[in-house]
Amino acid sequence: MAELRTELDDLERTLLTEISRDELWRHATTLAQWEKISGTEGERRAVDYLHSQLDRFGFETTLYEFESLLGWPEQAQLDLLEPDTGRVDAITHSFVPSTPEAGIEGEVIDLGSGEEADFARGVRGKVCLIEGIASPLRVLRGSQAGAAALIFANQDGPRIHEMCVSPVWGTPTTRTAALLPNLPAVSIRQADGERLRSLVARGRLRVRLTTRTFWGWRITPLLVGELKGQVDPEQFVLFSGHHCSWYVGAMDNGTANATMLEVARVLAGHRDRLHRSVRIAFWPGHTQGRYSGSTWYFDHFWEDLHDNCVLHINADSTGARGASIYRALSMAETREFAVTAIRDAIGAEAEPERQSRAGDQSFWGCGVPSIYMDLSQVPPEMAARQGSSGLFTAAGEPERRQPGGLPWWWHTADDTIDKIDPEVLERDTRVYLLATLRAATAPVLPFRYQGAAREIRETLERYREAAAGRLDLEPAVARAARVERRAAEVDRLLDGLSPEPDPGRAAAINRALQEMDRELVLVNFTAQGPFDQDLAIPVPPVPLLEPVRRLAGLDPASDEARFLATELLRNRNKVVYHLRLAERAGERAAHLLESP
Repeated sequence: MAELRTELDDLERTLLTEISRDELWRHATTLAQWEKISGTEGERRAVDYLHSQLDRFGFETTLYEFESLLGWPEQAQLDLLEPDTGRVDAITHSFVPSTPEAGIEGEVIDLGSGEEADFARGVRGKVCLIEGIASPLRVLRGSQAGAAALIFANQDGPRIHEMCVSPVWGTPTTRTAALLPNLPAVSIRQADGERLRSLVARGRLRVRLTTRTFWGWRITPLLVGELKGQVDPEQFVLFSGHHCSWYVGAMDNGTANATMLEVARVLAGHRDRLHRSVRIAFWPGHTQGRYSGSTWYFDHFWEDLHDNCVLHINADSTGARGASIYRALSMAETREFAVTAIRDAIGAEAEPERQSRAGDQSFWGCGVPSIYMDLSQVPPEMAARQGSSGLFTAAGEPERRQPGGLPWWWHTADDTIDKIDPEVLERDTRVYLLATLRAATAPVLPFRYQGAAREIRETLERYREAAAGRLDLEPAVARAARVERRAAEVDRLLDGLSPEPDPGRAAAINRALQEMDRELVLVNFTAQGPFDQDLAIPVPPVPLLEPVRRLAGLDPASDEARFLATELLRNRNKVVYHLRLAERAGERAAHLLESP
């Protein structure tokens, strides 16, 4: 039987014993020497080190250099003008515009958590006080609502976290450049936020904000290394993580880079066992460029990624002291694979979660399935925030988080090597090694597809109900049900497949499975389609049709309702088209699986 494995085979057991804690620690301490803001000398020195190590392991390496639009904070100031006076400690963020030297003044209103309804209650010309960590979605809402400025009060006590608040994923285009932040924003400590909130509640509060930021083009380096597979070398597993950081970034992302190097070293010693290639990529412009590096790679290698990338595995923030909670960010088709790799590598039962729009997940437009990001997390008493931002459940509702998250030193100057536990770092690396090995050695792709088709069908049924008869979604629902039935048949046949099928037959099966899944990923995770990027804001399931939730609340005779109904009808046709392609690819896969 070719069912997903739940125990280690001899090769896996051998490779896991070859992980060296000493090697991991050497990489981690070396990378923690330099501040690695993207586009700076520290980043370049780190990339030179990464390059030297991949060369030492015998990888085929390529260093790409290109311009990225980058932004980072330089200075911020928040002064109270009335009824109190004084200065509040504040920082600003990547891609916040600089104010005039004299700053801007305004009246403060309390917007709570800054949800869409909060911004709808009249914020034009006001300074909005928002509880929580600065986010692109809330800055975008503030820009669109005409707010004068935003003040974010961090939720985790005395520390303020560096953030990028641009909603534009990667280098802007003429379509998205207008969405770059156009209002100043600062973050303050939680206690200061409570003080300001109290002043607002007692009466009128006026403040002055001053921000100064760098915003410009810099040359950035992107390093790629590859081990060629022995059976189907054109196909590859993409194992990636960013190399830039805030400050020295010992955890984020130095230890993840150490994990990547150690996985590379171990795999290089067994390259003759790889069925398909392993491609390791170190991205620049992660936070200071809003994923500009991985987006550049998407743009320049779209065809190769679309045709040949079987899985994207992302590594971020491994080895945190105190990390004991494991979550498996994944898609429905990769969920069991991701959870099982964690269980088999370290014996932990991981919480599966729908992949979020964050962490260099730049390849959904190519239809590439993915797993992981911030894999291990700390208990809530150590956490800066509750897990990854922008998560949705399969039902399209915001994720209700279990305890745990990224540690308090995340995105601060306190992210130093003393915050790293060598034992946790080795444990996390075991997971990444096992997942990469399995994806690279399985003769037939080790994923299952009915869950993805079911998620799409159930989402469309909810949207049909939300439409309240204002839009006919039955063609999409019916097509999704057909795809689900076909995917269930494919999964059943995969479970009965010989563990060592003929290589030619296996290659044909893999291509058909991949073609089917390309369309499922597109439908379930993108609105902009194959060649562009969605914004860096939460993406619900089947995002092309999610705006149907608004339609029922609009006046049918209004221009807005008519415009939206036309847009949604076209989007329904896009969904049906991609599902039709998925169904046809599923038919081919089933035929190949049934053939002797």
